[in-house]
Amino acid sequence: MSKFFALTILAVLASSCASHPDVRQGLDGIHTITVHGEDIKDTESDANKQIKSFCKDQGKIPDYLSDDSFKATNKEIDTDAPTKMFKKAEAAATDVKFKCVDKQ
Repeated sequence: MSKFFALTILAVLASSCASHPDVRQGLDGIHTITVHGEDIKDTESDANKQIKSFCKDQGKIPDYLSDDSFKATNKEIDTDAPTKMFKKAEAAATDVKFKCVDKQ
């Protein structure tokens, strides 16, 4: 019975993170997310979906503090970084700082 309970708790915890895997929680309530991809619109959209999901799980809404998106050529990308995910010669990234606030 205790193994079943432990597995159930583990499954719930694992699924709770599935909708916002790139969010890094801050101890001060200011969280960050960085999403990489091939297109800025896609990275921004993915970041916003994860942020909204993260705050919704807390019964709150997002308050965006900063939003930086950029596009880099393959010469600007860190050669040690895993670039197999990028099919094109350019890559995009979106980095957002936010906090979750009570609904008004």
